[in-house]
Amino acid sequence: MSSMDLSGAIAVVTGGGSGIGRATCELLASRGARSVAWDLTGGDVVCDVTDVVSVEAAIAETVETYGVPTVLVAAAGVGRTGRIVDLALEDWDLTYAVNVRGTMLALRVVAREMITAGLPGGIVLISSVNGTVADAAHSMYSTSKAAVNHLARCAAVELGPEGIRVNAIAPGPVETPMMSGVLAIEGYQQQIADTTPLGRIGQPDDIAQGILNVLQSTWMTGQVVALDGGSSLMSARGHDRASGLRKAQGPA
Repeated sequence: MSSMDLSGAIAVVTGGGSGIGRATCELLASRGARSVAWDLTGGDVVCDVTDVVSVEAAIAETVETYGVPTVLVAAAGVGRTGRIVDLALEDWDLTYAVNVRGTMLALRVVAREMITAGLPGGIVLISSVNGTVADAAHSMYSTSKAAVNHLARCAAVELGPEGIRVNAIAPGPVETPMMSGVLAIEGYQQQIADTTPLGRIGQPDDIAQGILNVLQSTWMTGQVVALDGGSSLMSARGHDRASGLRKAQGPA
C-alpha cells in the first residue's frame, strides 16, 4: 500500500501554537494538508485540552470551518519536576490533566468524527523517552508519558478495525519553549551533545519529520518510536566509563 496521502487532509495539532506542534503544522502544510492548530493562544482554534467542553467546542468548530480531520497530532504538554516526597500536588494534577486527560480528550473527539464519516486516518501522540527512562525528580512527567505510551497501544487495538492507526513519538531533549529553563543550565546542552550519538540536541523540525514518517507508514500502529538522536541507547555510567577510558588512553 502506498503511503498516506496528506494532500487536502485536515490535520488537527494540539499545542500547535509553539514548539513541536508549530513545526508539525508547518511541515504537514508543506505536504498539502490543512493544519488546524488547537492551542490556548496563537492557534487556529482556541482550545484548553484539559476541559471537555472546550475540546468538544474545538472539534465542532474544526468540522464546521475546515472539515472532518483525518489526522491528529496530540502535542500539547507540560513538564513539571519535583521529588516525590515534596512535589507540589498542583503540579502533579496539572501534568496529568494536560498530558494524559488532554491527550485522551483530543483523541476521542477526533476519532469519533473519523468513525462517523467512515474515514481512515492517522493519529500520533507525543510522548517522551522519559516515559521509559526513570530520571530523578521526573515522577510526574515520566509516569504521565508512560500513560500516553499505553494509551496509544490501547487506542490502536480499538480503532484499528475502523482503519485508524494510532502511534506515539517519544522525543529526547528538544529545544522548545518548554525546555528553556533546563537548557539555560550551564553545561547542560554540552552534556546532551556528549551523551547523544548524533551529537546534538533535537530541534522541533526533527520531531515533526518523525511524525510525518509515522503518519505515512500505513502498516504501523500501536508503536512507540523513540526519536532522540540515540541518547537513550547509552547509560550514564557507560558514557562516564568510556570518557574515562579515552582520557586514560590519550590521543589516538
